[in-house]
Amino acid sequence: MEGLLLWIGCTSSYRVPELAHSFVSVLEALGVHYKYLGRDEGCCGSILLRLGLKKEFSKVAEETAARILSAGAEGLTTHCPGCMRTFKLDYPRELKALGVEVRHSTEVILEHVKPSSLKPLELKAVYFDPCHLGRHLNVYEPPRRLLSMVPSLKLIEPEESREESLCCGAGGGVRGCFEELAQAVARELLDYFKSLGAEAVVTACPFCYYNFKTASDGSMKVLDVLQVVRASMEVRPRGGLA
Repeated sequence: MEGLLLWIGCTSSYRVPELAHSFVSVLEALGVHYKYLGRDEGCCGSILLRLGLKKEFSKVAEETAARILSAGAEGLTTHCPGCMRTFKLDYPRELKALGVEVRHSTEVILEHVKPSSLKPLELKAVYFDPCHLGRHLNVYEPPRRLLSMVPSLKLIEPEESREESLCCGAGGGVRGCFEELAQAVARELLDYFKSLGAEAVVTACPFCYYNFKTASDGSMKVLDVLQVVRASMEVRPRGGLA
């Protein structure tokens, strides 16, 4: 798509920049042309809306929408389900439709990646459905399809997946207000996934990734689907999955 705008989001920009680097590396390796707002990106306003600050959200959303449209974007892709949910569902409800197609990173990558470009990764992993991406936006298959394309990677499906997926513990403001509780939930989930025979948990949300990563004791790998695809394409520095 011409005029594709890459939206990084606050969490990947400031908390887990390795996911932003993976996103860009994969798109460039696939030859996908994109635009990026850089320092002018700002915030989608999601947190303001979740906190009930609708007046403040409306102001931020109007400014953000104007920046996106002024970039000449025909489509927007983000890896952050929170941003995606805000653009696709909340902007039309609170303001007006953004005016561009909004898709998750995994949907865009699927359109361009070829199985022949992916190298084997010996890994047993659980794919963890983020709440905003799954239940809110019904994006369940694209991340799984990408992971299933990676040779030698074995996906383990817990009973609690897709619509029945559990929360990582960070959503709904829990991480911001009750960090110890968020970490405890994440640790319990990591132990559960380990009991299923998984070596890693793979998600498709910077916020889930961050909560799992900071809660992990190192016995379970915490990865994002972007990191897995990047490693399988061998477009990252040596050192394996990080």
